[in-house]
Amino acid sequence: MSLSVVVDDREPPAVAEAVRAHADVDAVASRRLASGDVVVGDVGIERKTLSDYVSTLLGRSAPDLYDQVRRLSEAHPHSYLLLEAELPADGDEGVPAAAVRGSAASITARFGTPVIPCSDLDRLVDMAVRLGRKHVEEPSTPALPNGSVTTLGAPTAKRMYGCIDGVGTDTAGRLYEAYPAVADAVAASPEELMRIDGVGPKRADAIYAAFRDGG
Repeated sequence: MSLSVVVDDREPPAVAEAVRAHADVDAVASRRLASGDVVVGDVGIERKTLSDYVSTLLGRSAPDLYDQVRRLSEAHPHSYLLLEAELPADGDEGVPAAAVRGSAASITARFGTPVIPCSDLDRLVDMAVRLGRKHVEEPSTPALPNGSVTTLGAPTAKRMYGCIDGVGTDTAGRLYEAYPAVADAVAASPEELMRIDGVGPKRADAIYAAFRDGG
């Protein structure tokens, strides 16, 4: 399935170039967006480097992070905040790691907008395209063989879990029951993931890696 993607014209050129290079993208337009940095159909995506995320979280730069996410969630049926980095360790960017995880959990719970760490720009773009594709596919379309989730009406976090290779409908449901907030699943260790019925060592490692390697 080929997709059309819109990239905000204030984004660095490398963002549009990475989107254009993606195999599933048919067309890329660049224009000023009222909210978000990348739009794929009904999916609005806010891209943040770790520095940007922390600056807007702490009010070092405008607009406020929560206001940005609120506008994003109001403007698009489906919204995500993709972090062009890993979740930080204590001391990174001068903010406790727990504060970043807490804000990610708060954003997910308050706005239904998952915060997903994507390591680098290429993985971020790949995640954005995958999310956009999942929201426009018919439920019967097996484009991601091991990652189809029940329905497009399922909770956002549950649909996201279903995008992980090797995670089917049942496992996505159990993951969602254990971790309704994506940020909590991101923070879980493989050992903690293995406590979920049906998640063995290999699947736990795959889930753990997906949140750190862009899936």
